[in-house]
Amino acid sequence: MILFHLLGVLVLCVASARSSFSLLDKRNSTGLTNAVTWDQHSLFIQGQRIFILSAEFHPWRLPGNPELWADIFQKIKSNGFNTVSFYVNWALHYPSPGTNGTAGDFQVGTYRDIQRFIDEAKNAGLWLIARPGPYINAETTGGGFPGWVGNIAGSLRANNANYAQAWTPYLTAITKIIARNQITNGGPIILVQAENEYSASASNNIYMQAIIDLYRANDIVVPITFNDQHAGQNGNFSPDKPGTHVDIYCGDSYPQGTNSWAQVQAVYYSNHEASAPTNPLCLAEFGGGFLLGWGSVARGGTGYEKYSNGLTDATFEDVFYKENYAQTATILNIYMLFGGTNWGQTLEPTVYSSYDYGGGINEARVATPKMNEMRLQGLFLRVSRDLLGATLIANGTNYTSSSLIHTAELRNLNTNAGFYFVRHDASTSTALTTTSLTIGTSSGSFVIPTSGVITLNGRESKIIVTDYTFGQNNINMLYSTVEVMTWTTIDVDDYIILYAPSGQVGETAFELANPAVDLSSFPSVSSRFNNGLLTLNYNLGGIQIIPIQNGNTKLFVMIMDKATANKWHAPVINNPSSSFGNFFSVGSNTSILVGGPYVLRSAAISGNTLSLAGDLNGTTTLQAIVPKTVTQVIWNNAPIQASNNTTAVHLLSAGLSGAGSAVSLPPLVNWKVSGSLPEIDPNFDDSSFVTANLTTTNYTNLPPLAGNVVLYSQQYGFYGGNLIFRGHFTASGAETAIVTSVQSGFAGGYSAWLNGIFLGSSQGSPTVSMTTDTWNITASMLRVRGNNVFVILQDHMGIVETSTNSGKEPRGIRGFQIIGGNTTFSSWKLQGNQGGAAGAPDTFRGYLNEGGLYAERIGAHLPGFPDASWVNGTPLTGGGLKGAGVNFYRTTFDLKIPPGVDMPVRLSITPSAITSNFRVQIYLNGWQIGKYINNIGPQTLFVLPAGILKRQSTNTLALSIWSLDASGASIAGLTLVSDGTFSTSFQFNDYQIPDYTAQQKLRPVATFSQPM
Repeated sequence: MILFHLLGVLVLCVASARSSFSLLDKRNSTGLTNAVTWDQHSLFIQGQRIFILSAEFHPWRLPGNPELWADIFQKIKSNGFNTVSFYVNWALHYPSPGTNGTAGDFQVGTYRDIQRFIDEAKNAGLWLIARPGPYINAETTGGGFPGWVGNIAGSLRANNANYAQAWTPYLTAITKIIARNQITNGGPIILVQAENEYSASASNNIYMQAIIDLYRANDIVVPITFNDQHAGQNGNFSPDKPGTHVDIYCGDSYPQGTNSWAQVQAVYYSNHEASAPTNPLCLAEFGGGFLLGWGSVARGGTGYEKYSNGLTDATFEDVFYKENYAQTATILNIYMLFGGTNWGQTLEPTVYSSYDYGGGINEARVATPKMNEMRLQGLFLRVSRDLLGATLIANGTNYTSSSLIHTAELRNLNTNAGFYFVRHDASTSTALTTTSLTIGTSSGSFVIPTSGVITLNGRESKIIVTDYTFGQNNINMLYSTVEVMTWTTIDVDDYIILYAPSGQVGETAFELANPAVDLSSFPSVSSRFNNGLLTLNYNLGGIQIIPIQNGNTKLFVMIMDKATANKWHAPVINNPSSSFGNFFSVGSNTSILVGGPYVLRSAAISGNTLSLAGDLNGTTTLQAIVPKTVTQVIWNNAPIQASNNTTAVHLLSAGLSGAGSAVSLPPLVNWKVSGSLPEIDPNFDDSSFVTANLTTTNYTNLPPLAGNVVLYSQQYGFYGGNLIFRGHFTASGAETAIVTSVQSGFAGGYSAWLNGIFLGSSQGSPTVSMTTDTWNITASMLRVRGNNVFVILQDHMGIVETSTNSGKEPRGIRGFQIIGGNTTFSSWKLQGNQGGAAGAPDTFRGYLNEGGLYAERIGAHLPGFPDASWVNGTPLTGGGLKGAGVNFYRTTFDLKIPPGVDMPVRLSITPSAITSNFRVQIYLNGWQIGKYINNIGPQTLFVLPAGILKRQSTNTLALSIWSLDASGASIAGLTLVSDGTFSTSFQFNDYQIPDYTAQQKLRPVATFSQPM
């Protein structure tokens, strides 16, 4: 083992001596700008190597108030990330062909305000990776395709003139927005992705080339990227392959499942070398959690919290993300970092309302412990430039004294800095293992530690550095057996933070000429100095700040256990003279060191005053290591009494109090109720409904199964929400049954009535998209020689993602037939959301917010709807529905959340007996924020998004309850609950949103109120 490694070091030395040419590795560019360039190792921004640590965050998944985008961006920046990747959802901007001419709908002040989203990212100091599609997947309805796109003739995501005519106006509009926000124009956008996980052949693909050409024609000058869903193994569109290609080729990977811990995938480096060796290794999507679908876990919570604690928690990040770095990845995007909510009809059939994803920031905007791990990693990557130019030398189990341990050695051949990534060879192992490590350094090869051991606590990974040069004084840390969090220079002194789990031991060696170290106050630390090498040995526990006199300056070695390090930050102090503001690592930004806050949003120094802004999740001690000129501290605009109780280091400390006790949440009482399914009455006037009269379809892969007209909702302009079909026929009296095939998507269901008589329901299954059912009828149900009305109420589960060229899937009735009497339907009427997509009255929330229920069409979900004529009635046990059908319930409640307090609120539904088949839609102040299915689950907790939720005034909560059983249904319990109480610097405002009065003239007059 040692002989092998010594040979490796010898090869390194020879390579280093002979490779002076590599000091200026050739950089690639688009030929249109040098603001963003790249080589085989990393991206350069304005000529500086940058590790792109990116967080995926989608604008529409934080519904309602776009002011809250800043909250998420600030939390992302605070926790180690420097970039955000975002999809733009075509379906939300172009609800119908030619919306607003060719400009698209990017309405200011809404979740569609993409310019505002970009501006907020820039304000937070984050770079952006734009992913406009046109196809995005993203577990959103249609994969980002508007519902009308499925109606066009021919294949999608292909060289089809009809399809090109559909996507060109949208992509033209969004690329113009992107172009003016590129880094070359002072904006934050550094990369733009073409299409998404597209698997067609790169050697002959006119469609992909057309997208690239459109980007360039519309002044996109930064690099164009592509993400291969097969972990980067196919090489499609790589610049190192023939045919159509992008500038930077990337892979996707989601290695962790939902059942058990997985082995790391050691394929990214080999795939990269085979597919795109002239690019940096880029993972455009890497699992920040994983998907859960309908019924995937037992009912309770949102489902995600049951798995994320054990499978995608901070230990997952520690092992799997560091493995990515070990395989030389320098562009890494975590999908999702903030997942948010699939509100309204924005979901597709494989997911439910929560898109929490087990991300580092949960659906209620709470930064979880996963963010601490990302901050530790992000701060290290931010200051470790040598890693970005490093080459993989070798890997295996032959570096350590324990064969249970795997090591990957990366080395920068220009500087000789080494990085040893150490983990269990079986990444599933939970064993506590000790080992020693053979390293190569500028002083030769030897085994570390010289005293003690390196410990791996089960699912733990360490980055062991050698020849690590840092600080203003260019100090060389020859090696350290514990990890580097970050380093900085304050005044003229250098600081470095080292950490490991509590109870472990560490050894760190610095090359210093004549150091002086006083350890009298540190009984667990020892030192020795020999031949210019100062070696420290220590136990990890709490925080120890070791001052080392180094000539005319000092080196402060801050040793922390990991739990303590999790509470420390290195905020950027802006340089006003830098044109890049608070974009760390570009320009001459510096940082200070701050411990204590749960979230640290910003830091600024003016004269002798340090101003900090952030959030607390309880009482804490603020500690700030700052320049000696700083004597005053302001926290969230309020001066605090901070003192310096040390002599060696200028550390100001003060106690900070949290938000105190939680605000009392009101009970949900005083409900009003109305029926919401008048359409089952055979005498209901459906003359305003759409007449279904089409006899052909472009859904050729899933054609109608029976019947004389096409009943596909997309073809009639309805793209989401509940659908109501009314089929008319004249009965002879010999009819015995009606057979229907209904395509709803996974977990969909529907109910059927004949002349107001309930026939039954298809209850739905998480794994079934379409069911065919026979509804038996008797002579007593029929109106012989009269008009008979057959009614279907269908739940629409979203449009399937069109991941293949032939993947179009309709919603609605795929087949219908009357058995007996040789009878056929004379006409069909169809109703979805009021006005369909083209004429929806609520242009603010958008057409996907509502469905076709009567109460939705008349606006009963909106604040201000006149419900005085409705009767009192509860949706809870003792109330509810007495039979099959739909009731709509309304109530109001007031909150008094004071300024300076963030208290995320959710609606908790207590499940009824699982044998009770009912479905609930939840509306808060007019926004449909969730869908609950009692017999399927899993979700029972629904975020009431701040901004939509009014903190200082009256809120309107509305529920539709659809019983699919003849016995009726009720909810066992409804309460408001909170995710916690946080003091915050973030300014919340009650969002002004259109109410019923603003839309009254565009909606039908309410004429029906009798509950079911």
